[in-house]
Amino acid sequence: MTTELRKWYFCLNQKGFEQVWGQVRVAVASCLARTRLRPICLYNGESEAHVAQLRGLGVEVIAHRSSLEPLLRRAYGPSYDTFSGHWLRIDIPALEQEDDLVLYTDVDVMFLAHPAPPRLRKPLAAAPERYRWRYPHFNSGVLLMNVPKLRSLAEPFAASIARRFREPWSPPGHDQVSYNSFFRWRHARLPHGMNWKPYWGLGRDVSIVHFHGPKPENIRALVAGGGERFIPQYRALWQLDPEAYAHYAGLFEEFEAN
Repeated sequence: MTTELRKWYFCLNQKGFEQVWGQVRVAVASCLARTRLRPICLYNGESEAHVAQLRGLGVEVIAHRSSLEPLLRRAYGPSYDTFSGHWLRIDIPALEQEDDLVLYTDVDVMFLAHPAPPRLRKPLAAAPERYRWRYPHFNSGVLLMNVPKLRSLAEPFAASIARRFREPWSPPGHDQVSYNSFFRWRHARLPHGMNWKPYWGLGRDVSIVHFHGPKPENIRALVAGGGERFIPQYRALWQLDPEAYAHYAGLFEEFEAN
């Protein structure tokens, strides 16, 4: 398997699209400016305007509904349309027919360099959630996907998701819980620089910054002395390294301005 990445996937749903559009613009702009990746969006929605906006940025758009939609609609009820985009990523291995290795990220990321992942023999690689040394729990916001191996595990993974929905749960974290539950001992360690959080400080060899926690607009408010309306965790994370947050938010604003 080649370790050269050619494709970056992200996922969106129609509801909430406008709220994350600023993050999407910077993620795509930084991808095209700093990497050789081809941006591909799985989109669950019927808005032609949204599709046109994405294509205007240079994104390939694939209209898609989750293969687990009947199950997910029953589980989420009226909230499904809010969280449906979270689940589109599980179908990437079924949709991807050219490359054995692809990258998935959430939209709250910024690319600083072309990712150079290690050789991947396991189904996926991921970095830790909050603490860099805490394994095997991982953050599913950036996933390096071994397409053939994930495709071969699609049925047991779907079955494990269905089992989890029979247990007590609450949105929105169920998708990451499902990934960790099934791939806890099946994943490889992704280099921290491919899922770097600003509260880790100013990093070396960082290719992907993940605004996990405070988003750039939140950071601006916190720097200005506000932010009381944000969840306490946002302020706590920002206070771990305000200098790093200011640095990465500044880079975000540069891409935002172009």
